[in-house]
Amino acid sequence: MPIRGRRNRRFVVEDATVEYRRHSSLPFLGGSPKISALINLSVGGMQFVSEDLFDSGQRLDLRVMLPSAVRALVIRGEVVWAKRIVDRDSYRIGVRFLQPGAEDVSLLRSLEEHYWSISDDRKRQMEALIAERFPLHREKPSAPAKPKPAAEEPPPPPPPAPAEAPPAPAPKPPAPAPKPPAPEPEPAPPPPQPQAAPQAPPPEPERPVAEPPEPEPEPEPTQLAPIPVFDLVTGVETQADANQLLQGVAKYHVSLPGVTDRDCFAIEVHDNTMRHTGMPTFDRGDVVVFSPNVPARSGDLAFVMTREGGVFRQIFFDANNIVRIRPLNSWYPEQCFHRGEVQGLWKLVGKYESYKSK
Repeated sequence: MPIRGRRNRRFVVEDATVEYRRHSSLPFLGGSPKISALINLSVGGMQFVSEDLFDSGQRLDLRVMLPSAVRALVIRGEVVWAKRIVDRDSYRIGVRFLQPGAEDVSLLRSLEEHYWSISDDRKRQMEALIAERFPLHREKPSAPAKPKPAAEEPPPPPPPAPAEAPPAPAPKPPAPAPKPPAPEPEPAPPPPQPQAAPQAPPPEPERPVAEPPEPEPEPEPTQLAPIPVFDLVTGVETQADANQLLQGVAKYHVSLPGVTDRDCFAIEVHDNTMRHTGMPTFDRGDVVVFSPNVPARSGDLAFVMTREGGVFRQIFFDANNIVRIRPLNSWYPEQCFHRGEVQGLWKLVGKYESYKSK
């Protein structure tokens, strides 16, 4: 919702991501780009999630991937503020754009008009989802100021002294007091009577012995699903119930704590296309686990099967049913396929690290 005093209105773009790195005159000094989630946009700036804490005034090279736009927004920004997210080692970064071009402003204006044309309930739902996924620490309310003590009033003046009374007449001598009568002798106390012996209390009835409670049955341990690990995927088979199964020979089986889905499968990483300086990163020998029962969204990591074979990549769903797959290693190029050319797509749900090459 618009904030009073803000020059441009903020809006949320679902499933949008940001590729960012420090700005430098020499590209290799800025480091490898990292990809994270976009929180909101405006014509004058944006807010996104970052693993790095940037100082105010730090300039960044930004590339915003918008699923509903024909092209990405490539722009330069300056960090205005940074706040830490609750229970995470990441931050929400506020950035203002530096000299955006006319085409960039036009794209942002069109996205703004589209967002503000939707219903208020949908806007509140989108903003509530952002606040739930990336909560910020709330500042403690300051204690109310104690009221200052009122100035002490001067004590009231003492009452005036009463006028002197005339001297009282001399008192008369008191009359002699009469003699008190002689005290009468007290009667002798009666002799003590013998007390009766105390009666014994009646015997208490026997209480029934409580039986020990029956032990509760221990919960059965969750049985982990065996996950087949493929060295090479040869194809995809579609069953009658629309489920897709990979065709290949499993080398061995593994189990992952918390994974009970028996439809999961895994592959070994054989190159460095998904290795980079950020997190997560994947080295040769690592085993990555995928599930066909978890829906994949734009920006997720997944195993994609096309006519050229199966690859492990980051996926983006662009306009016009275009699926863009990107390696995390920026030395390798992106690829774009039509949605009909994608034979299968499975989201990443787990990882086994190999320490042989580390």
